[in-house]
Amino acid sequence: MDKYKDKLTFSRLEILCMIVLVAIFITGGLTIVTLATSNQKAINLKNEAKSIIEDAKIAYNYYSHLNNSEYIVTSKDGDSKGMCITLEGLVNNEFTTKTYDNWDGYVVVEEKGDNLYYSIWLTDKNYVIDGYDSSKLEDLKINSGITKFKDEKFAYNVRKKFTGTSGDKGGTANGSALKEYENKCLSEKIE
Repeated sequence: MDKYKDKLTFSRLEILCMIVLVAIFITGGLTIVTLATSNQKAINLKNEAKSIIEDAKIAYNYYSHLNNSEYIVTSKDGDSKGMCITLEGLVNNEFTTKTYDNWDGYVVVEEKGDNLYYSIWLTDKNYVIDGYDSSKLEDLKINSGITKFKDEKFAYNVRKKFTGTSGDKGGTANGSALKEYENKCLSEKIE
């Protein structure tokens, strides 16, 4: 009997190896879950951004049809015109039926010739899309176009400084030379 008992026991080294292997599997599993969760948060934020842009299109068409000059602003050279509408403005003016608790952001619409461009700044207080053209949304990833939300001061600063989308973010402005009308557009944004 003692002979079989000795064969069924594990040495300390074998137990330690098993513990290390289990720890490696758990760490790998947690990494996969974390990456999947981050990817899903990015997908959800991008999907909401697309939905908000669709609502902004409806708002722009509405104000454009009314020939509204209070919210639709023309550039000094007359080459383009645009509008800025906040997330709150979309909700308050009933361009969307969704409610966005703790979200913040706005859409800048630019019309140049027969083309319309939509740039969005959006935060769900976890992540931020910082002024990208709608054509670029699909390619954005966490830490590559979608950044971590830091604090309210950060959100305030981005909202006050954003004046349209530069060329590297898919907009029509070249480099840092942003469209003239957008400062006025933001000062008269629909809230």
